[in-house]
Amino acid sequence: MEINRSTACRKVILITSFLATLILGFLVVTDHTYADVQSQTTCSETTSQSSSSEQTIVFKESASNSDNVDSSTDTTLNNTSDSQSNNQNATTSNQSSTSGATTPAPSENTTDTSQPTSSVNGSSTPESTSSSSESANASSSTDESQVNNQSSSQDVTGTASSKDQGQTNTDSTSNDVDSTADSSPVTDQSSSTDNTTTGGTNKDQITVTGTNSSTDPAIKQSSSNPLLNWLTNMTSAGAAALIYPFITSRQGSHLLSEFRTLLSPTRYNIDQTWSDLDQKYNPDYTKQFYTDAQNWYDNEVKKETLTVPFADGSGNASATYIAHPGSTKTIIYGQGWTTEPEWMGYISKIFYDMGYNVLMPYTRGQNSSDGEFLTFGYKDKADWINWINKIDQLNGPNSEVVLYGQSLGADDALEAGAQKNLPSSVKAVIADCGYSTIPSLLYSLYTGAANKLNGYTSKIGWNLNGSIPLVPYDQFLNNLNNVNHLFQGFNLDDASGLTAVQNSTLPTLFIATADDTFIPDSETKALYNASISKDKQLWILDGNVGGHASANNAVLAYTQHIQDFLNAVDNGQTSSTTSTNQLTVNDNQTVAA
Repeated sequence: MEINRSTACRKVILITSFLATLILGFLVVTDHTYADVQSQTTCSETTSQSSSSEQTIVFKESASNSDNVDSSTDTTLNNTSDSQSNNQNATTSNQSSTSGATTPAPSENTTDTSQPTSSVNGSSTPESTSSSSESANASSSTDESQVNNQSSSQDVTGTASSKDQGQTNTDSTSNDVDSTADSSPVTDQSSSTDNTTTGGTNKDQITVTGTNSSTDPAIKQSSSNPLLNWLTNMTSAGAAALIYPFITSRQGSHLLSEFRTLLSPTRYNIDQTWSDLDQKYNPDYTKQFYTDAQNWYDNEVKKETLTVPFADGSGNASATYIAHPGSTKTIIYGQGWTTEPEWMGYISKIFYDMGYNVLMPYTRGQNSSDGEFLTFGYKDKADWINWINKIDQLNGPNSEVVLYGQSLGADDALEAGAQKNLPSSVKAVIADCGYSTIPSLLYSLYTGAANKLNGYTSKIGWNLNGSIPLVPYDQFLNNLNNVNHLFQGFNLDDASGLTAVQNSTLPTLFIATADDTFIPDSETKALYNASISKDKQLWILDGNVGGHASANNAVLAYTQHIQDFLNAVDNGQTSSTTSTNQLTVNDNQTVAA
């Protein structure tokens, strides 16, 4: 009897230890400060040109690499023309510092997600489908696309069609020490390779549906053995059930946030904005700005609390509103996952100093908004329509709104901007470090946990090959999706930034940092590539910026880049579908250190 009890106890301890290790590993990986931030260069990509009436203008910028702040941008503006351009092969080059100002064209804000056509300036144009064949060294590819869909990408979802996606190209430049930047438009036509696993799946476009039909062993990790498959499905279901509350519930996410703070006690210290910032981004100015911003938000500026009902009538959303005297322009600032309101308040001074009112709504299940679960934009996007209408009522017929967010808030902004009933007062979207799809984000976190665990198991000769024992990625994802559907009634694929950008023609600025270890900058690039907006920019900051959701640390470059983008929106410069307009770029595209 004692032997049986002892055996049973050991089994319970073993199982409990395994589950605790699994949860702890996931929690550690979700903390974006768990790894040392490495200096990186901007991930280079090439821009694929449409063979039917499309031309990409790349603005190249040189800047001082000593005291001046290098904007380090990957920026392109897509303009259409009557003439057809020939596809060309090109190679990828690294270490660029490019910048461009977008000239947005007024157009319909959204397209109908249920129709296989996209609306461009009121005309209905069939969306294109394409497939690409890549050689082993990925030296070239041939693409075919129609209006405003640029490069071909492999469909990781396992469905029959995929949207063409534009790619950006970065060119290596040798910069003389100079206080000014020379900007000149260069017509660039090139192709790029997809960010794929060894099995051919684009890891930045993963969906639940596509995972089920995938043949990629990096994605489809479950065993073909029925007994083993059943066993790992049970253990994966248990892992999903244990982890889900920490990701989505009000109390669980708050507890997780506290745990992350235990791992990194200085996470929300204001000096984190400049302590590890590269000199080229002027940390001294950042220190002064955020020191003042903290005092401004905490003690000086007048703050109001506003509420609107949830779109589904299940409760109320709450927000902090800062009115700029005499302004009818408003930034709606989407909250990140577990982001503290005060932190948002300090960053909001960037937009206030530009002359904007700032509204900071708290997502369902966070802070003073009602709800027990976060919906990752699925329900919040409809709530944002109520917020926009509220702002329009406050500011009158001249009201203008820009949707902005970081991390989860970026996807809230993108999803809101793709709504068919979006008020005409919305002029643009700024998405800072958003995720492409929830399954892609989970895959990144999952592989990070697996690799970290492999660091220990490999010491005893056990190579995990990117998989967590007894919790295959595809089964974990499916079970997490099932749990989410059980509690909230929607699938993870329903909350997708990738789908949103394929249904919005609003001018859009995409921002990310190359040192982001939580949401890789490749996901921002995937959003940019999939976007059907004719007026879109991609800006990737290289070097040490601060990790996830830290682009605002480079506050001089951040302010200037956003201001240039918003100025172009305000000026209403347009490029019709039948002509190509050359942009006038400011002579000085850098910020003095």
